[in-house]
Amino acid sequence: MFSVVSYYVMKVKLAKTAGFCMGVRRAMELVLRTAAESSDPIFTLGPLIHNPQTVEFLREQGVNVIENAGDVREGYTVVIRSHGVPPDVREMLLDARTALCDATCPKVARVQGLVKKYASRGKDVVIVGHADHAEVKALLGYAGERGCVVSSSDEVSGLPDSINPVVIGQTTLNRDWYMEIAEAVRLRFPETEILDTLCDSTSLRQQEVCELAKESDAVVVVGGYNSSNTKRLFDVAQSTGVPSFWVETAAELSPDDFRDMKVVAVTAGASTPHWIVSRVIERLKRFGEKHIPPWEWPWLKNFGYAVVQGNVLTGLAAAMLATTAIFLLGASLPITVLVASGLFIFSMHTIYNLLDWQGLALVDPSKIRFFWCNRMFLAVASVIGLFLSLPLTWVSGLWPFSLMVFAVVVSALFAFIRRLPGFMARRGFATWRAIPGAKDVLHTTGWFFAAGILPVIAIGRDLWTSILVLGWVLMLSVLRAALFSITDLETDRVLGRESIATIVGERGMWGIAIATAALSVVVIVTGVLVGLFEKVAFLELALAVYMLILILRIRRSGILRGTWTELAVDGGYLLGGAIAVVMVIS
Repeated sequence: MFSVVSYYVMKVKLAKTAGFCMGVRRAMELVLRTAAESSDPIFTLGPLIHNPQTVEFLREQGVNVIENAGDVREGYTVVIRSHGVPPDVREMLLDARTALCDATCPKVARVQGLVKKYASRGKDVVIVGHADHAEVKALLGYAGERGCVVSSSDEVSGLPDSINPVVIGQTTLNRDWYMEIAEAVRLRFPETEILDTLCDSTSLRQQEVCELAKESDAVVVVGGYNSSNTKRLFDVAQSTGVPSFWVETAAELSPDDFRDMKVVAVTAGASTPHWIVSRVIERLKRFGEKHIPPWEWPWLKNFGYAVVQGNVLTGLAAAMLATTAIFLLGASLPITVLVASGLFIFSMHTIYNLLDWQGLALVDPSKIRFFWCNRMFLAVASVIGLFLSLPLTWVSGLWPFSLMVFAVVVSALFAFIRRLPGFMARRGFATWRAIPGAKDVLHTTGWFFAAGILPVIAIGRDLWTSILVLGWVLMLSVLRAALFSITDLETDRVLGRESIATIVGERGMWGIAIATAALSVVVIVTGVLVGLFEKVAFLELALAVYMLILILRIRRSGILRGTWTELAVDGGYLLGGAIAVVMVIS
């Protein structure tokens, strides 16, 4: 019996800018890549980021923290964190003959260069920031004897009368606070030059939290208590007058603080990983959860929740993509092939989710809760689905049956073989998941087989029509894999998995997504123009247009994750299949 007997009455709004900034994301990626490739002891000079949970996760991956550069020994690999280090510390590390992994944020490195340049020109560098912050300490090192720190307008009066100042700010400062102090310096020294060195990410977060506070009953700021940018984000939230809460983890939230609230906004500091934010959102939703007896639960919502969370929707989307392929081939719809396609994809995704529970837990906490409560049922259902697909394809002939047997065997090998042969292990590929892009290739291949190759082989049409149809399905299979690779990018980096997105980057994956959606349009138009597709095939352009709009929407408004991603993406495949069904029936 499915464990779904609740609904939510409190809306939780997540800030688009919440979570890792560019610098922190880059630092995490560099460290995890170094840990995977190096056999030397790996240390970060101070905590990599100001988030204890992430630091503990890195420790479990073999990346420890060393506080003093003097304790570094030859043979160590030392990571310079995103805040950077003073030049003398860098020299000390090089003298110790260590391997350096420089994870200094590029924006911080730019400010270091400015400090060095102005100090060399005889300017006195006034750094606005917190003297005990790692970034400020590093900047002071580049200023040498020509640097000083002020953290309030009152401290400006203590500056020597003889200085010729240029004002530079710690990158994570509040812009209004920085300009207030900078103008105080200029008021005393009219020739002062003020540089804009603040990170746009910080300003955007602070602006967004002000906007969210206007339409929310409370604001929750997630991040480490030792994080300066998170503290300033919390200060901004408090200044709005809306009840504000600062937590490191979901466990610190109390349901009494959110009683009778309708809307709660959630944002996070630049050093907060999204899986911690996801758990906060999940816990907040459960505060607004209303339990009702199963016999009073609206059956439609109960059923719909199980369909989405249990990968039934995913299987249905694959069957509908196969339907579009058969429609383009100009054939009637063979129900056995469509059911076999859907069952195969349902089983493949479900087995992968059951085995890859760590990744699922980071991407979608609500789905892992559903899987955990119903794991035995889902495991049995996925195995039954695979075996049922075999007789269903036998009806369509020997070739479809043989291909399905081959696909089932390959899926089982991928799922259950823990170790690869020795010759692959010696090349760094101890498991399937260690092969770069294996997850994305499996995703694409599975969908291409179930929704393209299987229907084309079962129906049997002329060569060029079959090639165009396979091209259509391939583009849409790659597109789906690309979108989910983007949403899973941060999780893959944290777990050390080398997906296509971690190789080509988020921008590259967006390019692949747009290109495949556009090529699917080209396939339809070409097929109609050369007479291989009927003119009604133009209706399937609705699917391609939907996917292009979805891509642009997600890029502009922020990446969706988990259940909402599945609903949004698979909705397009359902649309395409529905058009095909209507046209075939009519």
